[in-house]
This record gives sequence, C-alpha cells and structure tokens, in this order.
Amino acid sequence: MKKNLIIISVLALALVAAAALFMFTFDANRYKGALIAKLEESMGKDVMIDNISLGLLAGFGIEVRGIAIKDKDKTWDSALLKAKDLSVSVKILPLLKKDIQIRRLFVPELVVNPGASPSFRCSLDLNMNILINSLPQEDMLKTLTAAGAMKLEKAVLEDMNVLKAALDKLNMLPGLVQKLKDNLPEKYSRLLSQNYTVFEPVNADFEIRDGKIFFDKLLVKSDTFYLVSKGSIGMIDQRLQISADLFIPKDLSGAFGSIVPELKYLTDNDGLITIPLDIKGKIPDISVMPDLNYVLQKLFVSKGQELLNKFFKSR
Repeated sequence: MKKNLIIISVLALALVAAAALFMFTFDANRYKGALIAKLEESMGKDVMIDNISLGLLAGFGIEVRGIAIKDKDKTWDSALLKAKDLSVSVKILPLLKKDIQIRRLFVPELVVNPGASPSFRCSLDLNMNILINSLPQEDMLKTLTAAGAMKLEKAVLEDMNVLKAALDKLNMLPGLVQKLKDNLPEKYSRLLSQNYTVFEPVNADFEIRDGKIFFDKLLVKSDTFYLVSKGSIGMIDQRLQISADLFIPKDLSGAFGSIVPELKYLTDNDGLITIPLDIKGKIPDISVMPDLNYVLQKLFVSKGQELLNKFFKSR
C-alpha cells in the first residue's frame, strides 16, 4: 500500500511538473493571429493585441496584454475599447476545434470610449459559460445563449453628470439646474457642478439570447441618485432599449424641493424624487430622456390637488 502511494505521489508530481513546464514554455502568441481573426469576425470590429500568455485564472487561462478594439473606419487613437490587461478562463477541448468557451473574464481597468458620447472606465469581472463557435458572426450571435453574473468596480463616467443631464431635460421647468446650483448649500450645489459621475460597485445577473444581452432589476448607485433598470443591448445592431426609474436620495430631494417647490410633486411616499427614464438609441448615439408625460401628469395632478385643498380650507 505504501509503495502504491509513493508511485502515485511520484506520478502526480511528474504531472504537475509537466503542466508547469507546459505553462511556462508554451508560446500562446503563435495563435494570436487566429484569435484576433476570430474576435474580429465575431464582433465586426478591428482588434489589436500586444501579447498573449497562459495563466491560471480559475483553471486554464489566457492572459492578454495591451488589447484594443475599434470600428473599422476609425483610427487606433479613437479605439472604442482599451485594456492594459485582461484575463480569460477558458475550457481546453473547444480550443482544439477553434472554438472559444469562456468561463470567466476579468479586466482590472477597462476604458470604453464610444466616440461622441462620454467615456467610461471601470474594472470588470464576468462569471459565465459562453461558447464562441465557428459559425459566421451574425449566425453565431443569433444562436448564442448564455447566463452569468457581472461585477463592476471603480466605475466612473467621464464628462457627464447623469443627474444634471436628467434634470436638464425637464424643459417644463426652465432654468431648473441653474436655480438649484445658485441656491443650494455648497455641499449639494457641488454635486451638480461636477462634470463626471462616480458609481458604487455594481453586481448584476444577465442573460444572452436572440442576439441581445438582457438584464432585469439592475441597480446602479452614485452619490446623487440610484437607478433601477431593465432592458437589453443588441449585440448585432448595437441598440439599447432600457427603461429605468431614477431616485434622488431623501436629503437631496428635500433640498431640491425647498428651492424648486414643483419638485416636491415628483416625490414618492418615501420622500424621494422619482423620475422614469427611457435610455435608447444605437451606440454611440444614446439618448437619456425623462418620461415627460409622467412628470407633467404628476405636476398637474399634485398642483390641482393643492389648489383644491386651499379652496376647501377657505370655505
């Protein structure tokens, strides 16, 4: 028995040594051209990769350095997506058929720059089970099905204050944002003056089917609002169709209502200013529009109720 254990231990050590030797001597860059071609075909974009090596992220993994993705009619200075490092955990057997089956993808710092729209940076961690097969791009995306979990951290939207952008669209209240900035206490007015939006960590489940990425009850928080949304992102047509409710924290809602009384009519039972939003369009031309019918209805009904109350009190 002892002899058998020794033999098994020696064999196990030999296998570990062989695996380690393979990991450290295997030149993954020999397959870089094929991988780039596969990614370009599946996304319809130009892809650039500096270096590929093997890693041990939750199993057999690929470490990628210096990756960038751009539209075919753009220069690399206008890359749609950039990442210094990227780790992908894949299954080995599909690689033999030139397929890519991904289990996990981790990007410590991802920069997304969709042209005219504000840029976005974050760390991204996806846990999923997804197969990129050898079908043509459109057929592959149409038949692709997967489910997984996403985690975003250190997320910042540059050159855009989301709360200010939403309030600016309430054109039935002209000069709203400027009035708030001029009259709010400094700790609140600076929140409307900053030209960026910082988000708290985001955890969400997603599903891929019918050529789209679907999510439900996605919660996004910042220091000035939180957003609950559901919708889809098209992988073929790159169209967004998202419905959301924007909530402003109670203390900030109270401060806003003290300056612009009409905003009090948009509060819910918990004292939070609530604004439904439609987020739609084709990347990079995305529009964020408040549901103006909802806002007008709330203003008219609440103001009418207020006038009726005053009338009956005066009787």
